[in-house]
Amino acid sequence: MKINRVASLALLCIPLFNQLVAGQSAAPTGAVASATAAAQQQYAAAFPLPSQLYNGPEYIDYSKPYHARTGHQFFGEPTRQPGSVFYNGHHFPNLQLAYDVVRDQVVLSPPRSPLSLRLINDNVQSFSLNNHQFVRLVADSSNSRVIETGYYEVLLDGPVQVLARRSKRMQEHVAQQSIDVEFVGQDEVFIKKAGTYYPVGRKAAALRPFADRGKEVQDYAKAQKLAFNKSSFEASVVQLASYYSGLPTR
Repeated sequence: MKINRVASLALLCIPLFNQLVAGQSAAPTGAVASATAAAQQQYAAAFPLPSQLYNGPEYIDYSKPYHARTGHQFFGEPTRQPGSVFYNGHHFPNLQLAYDVVRDQVVLSPPRSPLSLRLINDNVQSFSLNNHQFVRLVADSSNSRVIETGYYEVLLDGPVQVLARRSKRMQEHVAQQSIDVEFVGQDEVFIKKAGTYYPVGRKAAALRPFADRGKEVQDYAKAQKLAFNKSSFEASVVQLASYYSGLPTR
């Protein structure tokens, strides 16, 4: 990302001025204080948000070179959406974000800038996007056969979590000596209970984590007429997990 010359000079001057002031036993002179204040003002003007949000590379829209596109690579809407991010141990609200589910990248659009940046994944702990909550999970030796490192939407939080992995794949089509692209969505659902992740792709798998209260859970699913078809699968899993979490201990 290009940074204008004034902002760069301001960024370089602030530490030098601070070192100069710190090395003096007396209060800084008027000239030093004025120069420091001017540099800080120029830096703040150049970076209206905290500068650590700007340490990622520029995001390039790789779908644009295609002749025609069906769908898009983002979660939800293709435009930037209101959100927040927990980044480098700090919470930053009131942002304009997008989530590229093909490449599993969070995209930030700075105000008054035509550029987009992608945040560094290792520095993102969680983010929200238009009232959808996402958390970054890191696979280790205990769970790497079930989950992979990346972002997961939190559908239910509590003693039992229900998580969804949002992704899309690109399908290229050759048409009239040009290449078109289609983005095809694919979602995976997981239940986390007592530190263990369970992949959930059908009704039987959704019931398995709750086998210790199997009859009660199955009776509840039947009484509520929970459907586990494609359109209502996630909602039914969330309702089932919520019911299980509310059962009295015995």
